[in-house]
Amino acid sequence: MEFKTEAHKQAYETTRSYLHTLFGEVNVKTMDEAFILQEGSTFVYLRPFAIGEKKSGVEIFSYVVIDIAVTEELMRFLLTYNLRLTLGAFGLTIDEQGKGTVILTNTILADTMGRDELYGSVAAIARVADDLDDLIVKSFGGETALGKVMTIQNPPEVWE
Repeated sequence: MEFKTEAHKQAYETTRSYLHTLFGEVNVKTMDEAFILQEGSTFVYLRPFAIGEKKSGVEIFSYVVIDIAVTEELMRFLLTYNLRLTLGAFGLTIDEQGKGTVILTNTILADTMGRDELYGSVAAIARVADDLDDLIVKSFGGETALGKVMTIQNPPEVWE
């Protein structure tokens, strides 16, 4: 892993340490510059990043639904639901074919991040993504992220 700054390196190491303490080392996977946890039917990703030369942050996010048709009703649902969230917000990306991916994300400042704050962010993102992915698929189509992974290939191991 190549770090952009010393603050970025410290954010990565602190995040890794907190995650291993909170969730157990065997439950935390590393992919490129991100950490991954599976919670129910969703995966939660954590990506430490540099903010300038002296600061850093940690983005906590989940791909909630993928391959979804982007409609006005879907966008209204996501924007309206954002008002109900205590932590994080829904976002929507659209690929070249016009299919959307619903993302739930929250960012925290790593320089002052405590273990409880990280746990709260991970738990909030995991709970909302796991609770709403099936509802969004039922109402608007698409697939849950876990469902998509399972149709592409069997995961290399089962996470429990």
